[in-house]
Amino acid sequence: MLTKSTLALGFFAAALCACMDLPESAAPPSSGGAAAIMRLPFQPLDPGAYEQVSLHFKVAAYGTDNAHQISNQAEGFYTGIMTDTNLFSFMPSGLYEIVVYASHDEYVRKTGQPDWSGGVTYGNAICSYNGPQLLQTIAHEMTHLIFNEYLGRPRRDLLWVNEGLAVYEQAKAASGTRVPGELFGSIHQQMRSQPLTLDDILGFVPLGERTDADQRVSLWYAQSESMVQFMIERGGRIGFSQFLPALRDGKSFDESIRSAYIGVWGDLVGFYSAWQASP
Repeated sequence: MLTKSTLALGFFAAALCACMDLPESAAPPSSGGAAAIMRLPFQPLDPGAYEQVSLHFKVAAYGTDNAHQISNQAEGFYTGIMTDTNLFSFMPSGLYEIVVYASHDEYVRKTGQPDWSGGVTYGNAICSYNGPQLLQTIAHEMTHLIFNEYLGRPRRDLLWVNEGLAVYEQAKAASGTRVPGELFGSIHQQMRSQPLTLDDILGFVPLGERTDADQRVSLWYAQSESMVQFMIERGGRIGFSQFLPALRDGKSFDESIRSAYIGVWGDLVGFYSAWQASP
């Protein structure tokens, strides 16, 4: 999901360009459902690693305290995602798995990912390593796992909503609060003065590209996050929780916005215009 100018884009860009999504075809899925634990096609942690099972997660990490802490943080992120989307009725079909290697070297060696990678998702699992990117990686990728399972499958036509929501949750994990534009530096100002068109947002596919290689990719992520933030915080979380199931049920963007935000926005163009005019 997350593939991927300075940290003005700085640390955000490092985390954003750090993750990759692998197809599930490389290993056989279990029979436990879409979000049931799958056998990962990577080398496992060394003997002595600890597994912590919680309500929504199975965390594998080195050290009991470390695994407990990661598990508690993951559950906190999960609650935050449910609060922002108001999807508390959503029930995952199984545990989400989080595998945390001790270091970047161990992560690269055992997963075969490139040196710039800070995390990889496979099926219902997130693999990363202990480091400054870990919490952002977990929050971002967890959002994708929940979003895709709720929608039934990854939806390229909903990519800006998916990525925007994931970056929104990542931003909160980075700082504990949500301050508009704080992770994007000058990109945020460029986005407000020269935003991508609605067609650009809908049609642009940044998969496989790194943010530090193309400023337009960073701009797309920044604007997608800003638009989702506007929809949640200005339109309301209840409206957002009605917007998502409408999309899941096959309604168009216009129909979904009209039914979810009655009297606020009549269609996607109206929403985009309101976002553009917002401070």
